[in-house]
Order: sequence, then structure tokens, then C-alpha cells
Amino acid sequence: FSLAIDIKWLREAELKHGRVAMLATVGWIATDMGMRVPGEAFQISTVEAHDAMVKFGSMPQMLVWMGYAELFGFLAIVNMFEGKTDRKPGDFGLRGFYPQDAKGQYDMQVKELRNGRLAMLAYGGIVTTAVLTQEKWPFFDAVVNAVPDNKQVRAPATFCGGAAPRSVSRTACHASSSKSLPFLPKPQNLGGLAGGDAEFDPLGFSDTFDVKWLRESELKHGRVCMLATVGFVAEQYIQFPGFTPAEDALQAIYTAPPNITALLLFACGYIESSAYDGKLTMLDMFDGEGAKRAPGDLNFGKRFLPGDKAAADDLATKELSNGRLAMLAFAGMVHHNLVVKGPLFPLFPEGWAGPQGSWDLDSTAGALNSGSLGL
Repeated sequence: FSLAIDIKWLREAELKHGRVAMLATVGWIATDMGMRVPGEAFQISTVEAHDAMVKFGSMPQMLVWMGYAELFGFLAIVNMFEGKTDRKPGDFGLRGFYPQDAKGQYDMQVKELRNGRLAMLAYGGIVTTAVLTQEKWPFFDAVVNAVPDNKQVRAPATFCGGAAPRSVSRTACHASSSKSLPFLPKPQNLGGLAGGDAEFDPLGFSDTFDVKWLRESELKHGRVCMLATVGFVAEQYIQFPGFTPAEDALQAIYTAPPNITALLLFACGYIESSAYDGKLTMLDMFDGEGAKRAPGDLNFGKRFLPGDKAAADDLATKELSNGRLAMLAFAGMVHHNLVVKGPLFPLFPEGWAGPQGSWDLDSTAGALNSGSLGL
């Protein structure tokens, strides 16, 4: 294969499959030994787990999250092949137990490669045996004292990666690598921004768009989501006078008085336009007088900021981090209510049987998914 296909791509694929197989092997055995997630839906045999999860409705969501993680691996490979990083195949910058010396690094790499190859064979054998016997691991009665005491350890075979150590070491991080994602190149345009020292820009947005406009958008969305997160939780328990209660916060838009909803939208639009003197696009927001303004600075609440610059920068970083967390939290809350078709609390309503049919909602997306629009 190495004569026809790039060896780096082959090794990347081999390491990825080996790591997945190692996790899958441990997961299969652990499940057969009785270690299961609480809940009636999970009390099944490992052989039936795939079909049960498809029926339960969680498989599409699992695939979405796996695809999200796979995206980072794809970016790492692309940047490696384009020469933007000196990353080696399979290196994602995880150095928790990585030796410092070259020989120790090489030995650990060989061990991972050998264990991954063994796990791929082992997992294939486990699945085949489980299907044929319909039994749990270890499938057959264990044979005691099957291995003689005078066994000898042979040198590793070439198939298992037993080649002579090389003198080249694999270093943990490089000057051109991102601190937060060492397998990706360092963003070049985040200097001077709060949180920019984390060097997190995996998709390279700051290389294409005005970084000040991006930070303005990020802070705005973060602030809105911090308010929205609080409101989403409070909606289940607190309502303004004259408003119809809606335990499911997603239904509040339908139960709120139309005139109040229209007034709220008008107020949001007015604040949005007046805050920037009508300059809303990336091309003009920080043009002219706007160039003097820091992203996110709306000249509001400045008297509460610390006088010390270090303390002010620390507060700005905290706001940024909390805003990012709130964006994830709000998205999770909305998704939860869509899946359970009910309020946020309790997280699992009584009698809930799983997210079956959660993709067939009475909405545009649900209509597209179900084909009712004829597309």
C-alpha cells in the first residue's frame, strides 16, 4: 500500500482504527461484565446494543458528536499535508504520560501501534465469536494454567512494529503550533485579544475575516446566551403578569401576547442598530470612529470595571469563557426540550421511553426530514 498511497495517511488511519478498536474491546468486555449505564433501555446484551440504540433514537445524535470530533482530526491531517505544521501521523498533542527521552517516546509509540493492531484483530474476533455463540465474554470456559511457567519472551516481530529505535524524537509542541490544539497551526491574528493566548481557532476564521468583528459577534452571542440561559430556566417557574405560563420554554413564543413580542423585536432591532450607528457589517463596523473602539465595548457599565488593567483583562477573559459556555448550554437546553418534547426539568420526564421520533417535529426541519414537503 505504501507504494501507491501516502504512508502518512496510511499510518494516520492505522493508528485511528487501532485506538478505536482498543476502546471498543474494553467497552465490549466491560459491558459483558455487567458495567452498564443506568436505565431499562441499556440492560441488553452487547450483540443487541447497536439495534437497540437505533430503536432508542440515540444513534443519530451519537454520530453527530462523533462527526464533530472527526472534524478536528480532518483539520489536523489537512494542515499536516499542506506543511503548515510539523505534526506526525496520529499526534494530537496529548502528553500526559508521554516520556521525555527519545527512546522512551519511541518505545511508547511502538507499544501503542502493536496494541492497536492486536485490538483490531481482537475486536473482530470478539464480534464474530459473540454472534456465533450468542454468549457473553469470555464466551467459553477459561482454561486454567494454559500457559507454561517456563515461557520465554521473544523479540518483537516486524509485523508488531519491532524495528530498531530511531534517533529522531517527537516533541510535544512546536513554536508554530496552537497551544490549545497542538496538532493545528498557531492562529496569527489573535494577539491582543482577551483569551487570544489560548490560540484557539481550528477553522481559521481569523485568517479570513476581521478578527475584531468576529470577537464582537462572539461576545454579543455569549452575552445574549447568558441571559437566555437564565431566562430558559426561569420560564418554567416565573412569568410576568399577564403572560400565559409555559413550562416548556420553547412554547413561550406561542403563548406570549403578540403585541409584547412585536415590541420586544422592535426594541432588539433598535438597540442593535443604534449601538453601532447603523454600521453592522464587517466592512464598516470598525471603520472611522469605530476603529477606536475595542470589540464588545458598548460604553455600558464601565464604572463596574476594575481600575487595574490586569484585573480588567482577567474579567474580560471570564466574560468570554462564560459566554462560550452559555452558548453551549443554551443549545443543549433547546435540544433537550426538543428531544423530550417537554420542560427542562425533570431532565428525564416520567414515562419517557427515549428520543424516538425527535427528528420528526412539526417544523420546517422536521418536514424536510419526514419528506412531507415533497423534497
